[in-house]
Amino acid sequence: MKGQSYISGSKAWAALAVLALCLSVPVMTGAQTVSVSVEPAVTRVAPGETCTLYVHVEGEVDSLSCSGIHLGFDSTVVSYISASKGELFNTAPFPTFFNQDSPSADTVVVEACVLGYQTFILAPGYLFTIVFEAHEPGITDVTIGQAEVWDIDRFPLDEDVGQAGRIIVTTQTGGTPPPLERGTLSSFPNPFNPVTTIVLELPEGSGEGLSTEIEIYDAAGRMVRRLFSGPAPAGRSEFRWDGTNDSGSAVSSGLYLAVSKTGSLRMERKLVLVR
Repeated sequence: MKGQSYISGSKAWAALAVLALCLSVPVMTGAQTVSVSVEPAVTRVAPGETCTLYVHVEGEVDSLSCSGIHLGFDSTVVSYISASKGELFNTAPFPTFFNQDSPSADTVVVEACVLGYQTFILAPGYLFTIVFEAHEPGITDVTIGQAEVWDIDRFPLDEDVGQAGRIIVTTQTGGTPPPLERGTLSSFPNPFNPVTTIVLELPEGSGEGLSTEIEIYDAAGRMVRRLFSGPAPAGRSEFRWDGTNDSGSAVSSGLYLAVSKTGSLRMERKLVLVR
């Protein structure tokens, strides 16, 4: 999303822009695209409890430098507690800048950057971690209203805003959560080492009595692990993958694809294993 930045009023962010100019790096529109999304796709939590969501980035460019994300949500359902740098910035071998702000009860703005000439973080991975507290029973989607991502040369990239993170607040004893309108397949953490949790959410009526398979494929399209085969209920199910194949041997680092099949419903999720 180009044009005047929604965080242009931030003194810290302005200082970063001045730094880029001092380094004689021209600012122009990037031709390549990165995808920014909120994970996990669905989280269920009881009133009074907290939950953590993650802002994830992946795409055509893997060497990134700065990011600013604007999140919106229903403040009657949840409230913003805190934000922090995600694993990409936390593990960067360079100094980093981080800022968080909540200009209104239903809005969070987070921004971070690695400092210095041609410093970078390596995508895919998590840019930010956001903590919310649940209030009254209900549903809210934590959506990305605006996003900015810069590459290693401080050129702004085109952003493809992906999935929102849905928070369902339900009482622990108070009946059935509202039914999902669609199925989802997500995972956390991602990238991972050595274990990731694959989260399958099936809409009402799609999973009851129907056989479900969850399989892991490598980048060449070969199935390396059948993680689950059997009936899966509607709602949320979690499956742990420890980075091994069907023989129990550890697979190598790289890109993998989790595939779930329930009747005619097929969903996919990219996984990145980093050893």
